[in-house]
Amino acid sequence: MTSSIKSIIYLFHLLFLTTVFSQEFSITGKIIDENKQGIEGSEIVLLSEGNIVNSAITNFEGNFTLKNKPGVYSLRFYFVGTVIYQTDFNLDKNIDLGTLKSFDNSTQLREVEVTSKKRVIENQVDRTVFNVENSIRSTGTDGFELLKATPGVFISGNQIGIVGKSTVSVLIDDKIVNLSGNELINYLRGISSENIKNIEVITTPPAKYDAQGNSGLINIKLKKAPEDSWAVNLRNYYMQTSYPSYLGGVSFTFNKKKLSLFTDYIRQTGHDKYWENISNGFETENWEGRTNRKDTRDINRLAFSLDYKITEKASIGTKYIGLLDNPDTKDRNNTTVRDNASNAVTSIFLTNGSNKNDSSNHTLNVYYIQQLDTLGKKLTVDFDYFKYIDDQNRTFNTSEFTPENVQIGQSFIANNTSLQDILNYSGKIDVELPTKWATYGFGGKLSFIENKSNIAFYNLSNGTPILDINQTNDFDYAENTQSVYGNFKKSLGKKWQTQIGFRYENTIVEGTTTSLDVTQNQTNDFSYNQIFPTVYLSYTHNENHNFSVNYSKRIGRPIFWHLNPFKVYINSFTYAEGNPFLQPSFTDNYEINYNYKENLSFKIYYSNTIDGTAQLPIIQTNEGETILRYFRDNYADRSQFGGTISYYFDKFSWWESSNTLNGFNNVTTFIKDVPTEARNGFQYHFFTYNTFTLNKSKSLKAEVNFEFHSARREFYYSGTQYNKLDVGLRYSIKEKGLNFILLASDIFRSYQADFTSFVNNVSQLNNSYFDERKILVGVTYKFGNKKLTASQRESGNEEVQERLK
Repeated sequence: MTSSIKSIIYLFHLLFLTTVFSQEFSITGKIIDENKQGIEGSEIVLLSEGNIVNSAITNFEGNFTLKNKPGVYSLRFYFVGTVIYQTDFNLDKNIDLGTLKSFDNSTQLREVEVTSKKRVIENQVDRTVFNVENSIRSTGTDGFELLKATPGVFISGNQIGIVGKSTVSVLIDDKIVNLSGNELINYLRGISSENIKNIEVITTPPAKYDAQGNSGLINIKLKKAPEDSWAVNLRNYYMQTSYPSYLGGVSFTFNKKKLSLFTDYIRQTGHDKYWENISNGFETENWEGRTNRKDTRDINRLAFSLDYKITEKASIGTKYIGLLDNPDTKDRNNTTVRDNASNAVTSIFLTNGSNKNDSSNHTLNVYYIQQLDTLGKKLTVDFDYFKYIDDQNRTFNTSEFTPENVQIGQSFIANNTSLQDILNYSGKIDVELPTKWATYGFGGKLSFIENKSNIAFYNLSNGTPILDINQTNDFDYAENTQSVYGNFKKSLGKKWQTQIGFRYENTIVEGTTTSLDVTQNQTNDFSYNQIFPTVYLSYTHNENHNFSVNYSKRIGRPIFWHLNPFKVYINSFTYAEGNPFLQPSFTDNYEINYNYKENLSFKIYYSNTIDGTAQLPIIQTNEGETILRYFRDNYADRSQFGGTISYYFDKFSWWESSNTLNGFNNVTTFIKDVPTEARNGFQYHFFTYNTFTLNKSKSLKAEVNFEFHSARREFYYSGTQYNKLDVGLRYSIKEKGLNFILLASDIFRSYQADFTSFVNNVSQLNNSYFDERKILVGVTYKFGNKKLTASQRESGNEEVQERLK
């Protein structure tokens, strides 16, 4: 252990000891309803100058206990998101408030709701909190739609992101959701907007979270469920792109005394279309290729969670997500070869391909939470299991023809199979120790990953499968990561706050390639370790002005599939190849933030990545045949310097608008000898999400969403600008639990760009479209006792999931 680590541990030890002799007083009492029955599950919040300093939950008899240092406070009681009681007092001794009767008339409720209304946007030392209960979208929609109203968050296609971040992970109640793309969106659509308390946007994750990925976090906090509640939520969506698709889902929630249950099942079927145009300009000829692909949607997903409260301070639970997917594809590629001098067609290549794909994804989380006192001290233990299997079987047939459509030679027919089997299991412990002087946190995690991949290539041109031993192998990869962290958070007077954290991760890697050609066998063993600091400093001048600065260090571990050294063929002259010697990349992130009131925010950021990985298209000639080879390596260092402006507009009761403008300059420096030049420059993005209430009852709403991406120069390519316009209507019959949805996406089919590059003295023009223009019609129906759904808890394999694709 280094001297610096010892010093850090010693510092935390001294800080912790100073709290032992701190003075604090208790607040006790009981809250009852109009029938003089104790109200169980009421959320109690203790506030000082409008800031939450402590909280608790009433027990089954309505009793509560809080402890805090002396001072003047407000005590506020919430039930189902509504304030049911409020009182102010001076805490200079132990206080027994006795029996408190909840408000029983609308006038009292309205008076307290006015005085207790939370700020729409709260800026904390390490995150921005969007209190969605004041949003137009907070009723009659779902978790996915609420993200559109969240400042700094963008929805682009099937991707959810934070402006200025390369990737993002979504959490629910501080637990990662192990889904991505359409599956994540479908999962969020199953969470009713009425059940969401707030959304936290964390651009610089604290030391508690894994250091993997230069990403931010979106943490969706759910409202606490009252006792004796159950509900069924049915949802059906029909979507029309180039092909139709259908999604049906049903969820059931139940909360009774100590038991909370949640289940959700979806079934999705249909197809998607993808097409791509590629033009490669060689010295003497030009290749003009067009690919049309039809992707199958055949998905079954089951989510299940069970939580049991052992005692008032101890609970245990489990969460399972299972996903079965068969995304089979059929594709057709037509490549025309032209002579540059005469522009005459010299030959045509036609490829037909079919890919059979079976994949499964199983995640299991078991947790235990022990509350250590009423001040929020707690111990959390998590065990996670993750199993992912992806089995692909691709057959393709490439034939060459003359301009007169006469076949030249024999067709090349091949079968390329691949199997990836990933097993991950991990355990972690987190301890939170809030005190009157500061808040401490520490913990550790052990993670074990086994990745088994194999690729086989068969030549079927002569009718008999012939195994190509040079393109067939088994690749086994094992990774063991141990990590520990410590975190310290403290208020420095009334206006300053700081948070400092350190996370240490040590990773041991072993990769083995086994081939029928023993000369290609290899073993690659290595290890690496790093300390990942996070530092935050926040200054609040008054309620209208807040400043903050923060810093973090992150790691980008290679995606598993990118480590496999063998080839995956697209056609007879195009293939992608992995690299078992890929190393992790490291990124330093800096941010300066300024927030004006609760609607306007500015951010300046800088990030620097060393040993960044990327995939380059490299042109090679083998025995007179031209091959397009996509190869991945640690090619470059990259830096970005930019700024973001976010404005949340809600001045009118009928219009809500979330707007973000982000611009940055990127600089790429190649650290290896590559046959291209870096393209650097400035680019910007603009996102606006608008919701309009069209009638007095607020049952009919419209939305207009628009995003714009400027032209860009980055890495080795340039891209043209592109944009997307979405519109929609929503109609809710709240008393019957019915919601009707009509959405149109990418109306002008403008969500596509042209990308150009120059590699190996070969120019390339690429244009692709993922069938973003679509119409969605949906209906959801919720029935039960009209109370909230039970809290959901997610598993913690986020750093593994992020490396699958």
